[in-house]
Amino acid sequence: MSTALVLARRVAIVAALVVVLLQPGFGTRAAPGQVADIEILVVVDRTRSMAALDYQGGPRIYGAQADLAALAEALPGARFALLTYGADVALELPFTSDTLTFGTAVETLRLEGPFDGSGSAADRPLDAMRDILERADEQHPDRRRMVVLVGDGENTTGSDQRSFEELEDLVDGGIVLGYGTDEGARMPEADDLSEDDGYVYDQDRNEDAISRIDEDNLQAIADQLAIDYTHRTAPGGMDAIAADFEATYAYDESDGAPAEHDLTWVFGLLLLALVLLELRSWWRALWTSHTALQPARKEVAS
Repeated sequence: MSTALVLARRVAIVAALVVVLLQPGFGTRAAPGQVADIEILVVVDRTRSMAALDYQGGPRIYGAQADLAALAEALPGARFALLTYGADVALELPFTSDTLTFGTAVETLRLEGPFDGSGSAADRPLDAMRDILERADEQHPDRRRMVVLVGDGENTTGSDQRSFEELEDLVDGGIVLGYGTDEGARMPEADDLSEDDGYVYDQDRNEDAISRIDEDNLQAIADQLAIDYTHRTAPGGMDAIAADFEATYAYDESDGAPAEHDLTWVFGLLLLALVLLELRSWWRALWTSHTALQPARKEVAS
């Protein structure tokens, strides 16, 4: 067989392989994706007070994480962003419609250490919230923006708390979720929130520190934002909260939707035929070489 023909076949094998990897086809198949018209800025208090053991006998943050996971599940197609605050304010996740990524960010959220902060301040994320909401409004003015503020309302810095009213024009709805009890509870000192290492200690009082919810403050923040406040004491009910957001859903076709008529198998068969021809050619060449060597071997043997 001529060298040119062998070269042409091998080039055809490579070309067929590339085409198979590209999965060719024609026509479009509907691949609807649910899209909501809302962007939800979730703001979570990660100060040590959220470790207080008065949510179903466990840390408050566990209840908040479960509620946020349920909210994301109830609002498929909505875009979530996660902002946390303690001693510092951090945008953990920008707006995304990937609820799996949002769920992971919420699940892996860690509270600051017992001695990392400088006291709880419910208004600490205010500036960051304004920046995020203004930027979102500029980028997508057609979407409605919701705020979900999660915390216990404690303000222990001694300074006057700023009003959230300045955000009202940027917020189309949302809710303040409050965690904790009036009686309060101790806070585990361990990073994993276990009680093995004891509890946060109040040196001034010479006793374990107690964190209590400030519902009046949480209600005031909700009023300033013109949204609702609810005291969360047990799982459940997030579907109703999600329904109050009144998200409007639409369907679009994903750019990565598979073709209606997939031709990959055709080029796959062509690739198989070319490979078999190549193997046959290789085997014939091997057999020819083997046959040609037989007389020489016989002479040597004699």
